[in-house]
Formats: sequence, structure tokens, C-alpha cells
Amino acid sequence: MSVTIGGYVTKKFKIELGEKMGKIKVYRCRICGDPYIGSEPPTQCPFCGADQRFFVEAQDWNTGEFNVELSDASRKNLEAALKLELDNAAFYNCAKNNADKEKDHYSLAKFKALMKVEREHASAISKFLKISRPELDKKACNADSKANSKEGFDREDRAIKAYAKFRDEAKEPRLKEFFGALVEIETDHLDLHSEYIQGEISI
Repeated sequence: MSVTIGGYVTKKFKIELGEKMGKIKVYRCRICGDPYIGSEPPTQCPFCGADQRFFVEAQDWNTGEFNVELSDASRKNLEAALKLELDNAAFYNCAKNNADKEKDHYSLAKFKALMKVEREHASAISKFLKISRPELDKKACNADSKANSKEGFDREDRAIKAYAKFRDEAKEPRLKEFFGALVEIETDHLDLHSEYIQGEISI
């Protein structure tokens, strides 16, 4: 039972709650590098969408995760991936704004989340390239959220095919892992669009 004194939860209750929830720890995602605080790593990274298996406790973080000696082919593929992620993020930003105008709260939330994830991917790619993440350009999109979901589906499908190709071409194990994770994440996005387009999600 929660006991408060002067608006603060008592130490005894915090200890009891901690025993039920588990000790709070700091984790880091190996795909985007962002930290997460919780009693256990999340099922998926809330920043980049990577699977739980890519989390490590912060004290075990490898500071060289993004320090990879790149082949010319891998550098070219990372640059292409960066362009793709920025383009998709800009598209989702436009789709988000249009959904907001239409008072479509589900699509607003979906496109906003997708925009953030794509920008996080762009940030991770920029770390490999040792550059600052470029800003988003303005991108045109459809006025209708269902049409934007269909375009989003096509964009995610192209991304999956590109990243599968980049994964297979990479000689660097770390980049094979990174592009493989992006394939998984973009496949989740594809499924998200598919459910909406097929009417499995009612608004």
C-alpha cells in the first residue's frame, strides 16, 4: 500500500515496490546508442525500434561501436542509407502535419513516431560516417492519411530491399549486424502500414 508523507513516497514503500519491479538499471541500445532506464531492457528500443537483444547494460557499453573502418562500398551504402532515412523522415513529417490538420489522431501518432525512428536511424548512420546528422528538407506528401500509409508501405518496402542488399554486401561484421537490424525494424513498419491499409485498425 502506498504511504506518503508530505507528498513523498516512503522509503519502505519504495523498497517494497523495487522488489516487485526489479532494480532500476541503465541500458544502451547498440543500434542507435541511446540510453534507456528501466528494470529490464524494453522489448523494442523506444528510439530506433531495435529488438531487445541489442541492449546492453551501460557499464558494458563498447565505446567503439560506431568506430568502424569502412570499405569504399560500405561507405557508399551508408551514404545511400542516410539519404533514404532522411527522405523518409521528411515524408513522415509532412504526413504527420496533414494528419494533424485532419484531426486524425491515430495517423498523427503513427507518422510522428515513424518520423522520430527514421531520424534516429539517420543519426546512427551519421555516427558511422563521422558526420553531423543533416537537417530534414521539406517533403511533399498526400493530404489523405490512407494514401500516405500506402506510400509509407512502398517506402518501407524499398528500404528493406536496400538494407538487405547492404547487409549482404558488407564485409564488416558490425555493419552486417546494423543493416540486419534495420531490415527487422523496417519490416515492423511495413506490417504497421499493412494493418491500417487493410482496415484491421479502426479509427
